[in-house]
Amino acid sequence: MKIFILAFVCFFISSAFAQSILNESAFTQRYANAAITKTEVVSADIKGRLEIEMTYSDGGTSTAYLDNAYMNYLSEPAELDVIIESYISALTKNSSDAKANMEKAHIVPVIKDTGYINHITELMSKNNEGEFPFFYEKLNDVLYILYAIDTPSSIKFMPKEDITKLGVEQKELRDLSMSNLMNAIESLQIKGDPSTISMVVADGTYEASFLIYDALWSKENFPVKGDIVVYVPSRDVVIVTGSEDAESLETVREIVHNPENQWPHPVSNIGFIRKEDKWVKFYE
Repeated sequence: MKIFILAFVCFFISSAFAQSILNESAFTQRYANAAITKTEVVSADIKGRLEIEMTYSDGGTSTAYLDNAYMNYLSEPAELDVIIESYISALTKNSSDAKANMEKAHIVPVIKDTGYINHITELMSKNNEGEFPFFYEKLNDVLYILYAIDTPSSIKFMPKEDITKLGVEQKELRDLSMSNLMNAIESLQIKGDPSTISMVVADGTYEASFLIYDALWSKENFPVKGDIVVYVPSRDVVIVTGSEDAESLETVREIVHNPENQWPHPVSNIGFIRKEDKWVKFYE
């Protein structure tokens, strides 16, 4: 009987806890209320799934996409207020920081995938706001390079107009942004065993961006079996192995696809192989 009662109590507690988790809609509303209360936002209109359009007291507007914030909340539900507070704090700094740092030297590359491009395009279409708002270049059929202004509190993606205003030619963007990133980070390291499984470690934010740093991707740096293969499940995780190393490939796949590993800033869950100094989809 005691065992039954204990099991019932545990079930009740678990059920109550599950019911206390905010769904996406409730979380978005909680964030909107906080934005109005704690910032110069005068209105926060929920436009779609985890999306809020905010209007500021000076007439300016911005759109917040809360996918990452909600994922962080799901991983630590007890920290709801802390998580919202941290994102709201970043929100208050975004505009001023971006304006203060709107210089060539602060442009950095950011890697995204087709899913991100399609998601934002769909949101823009639903709201009758035109096409994808930021300038991008294709890295391959899956990955894209966006360009952003790196600030102390956020990463602000750049529309084509901002790039033009800075007098930057599109053909120089990739080299310029990579040079800026190299100047900004303290060190670039290869950790693990470069001949089997290793990771590229930089600053905890821009690891994926080093896919476009061609000098890094040599067999001297990564003496793997076969061609160099990378998996980039998150913007801060780049795992490297070899195309002919079956055991290491299986280990990497298990890491990337393990449901217990949540990637708060996801890029892609498929692999890419280095062929003729380019990254192409790795057909496993």
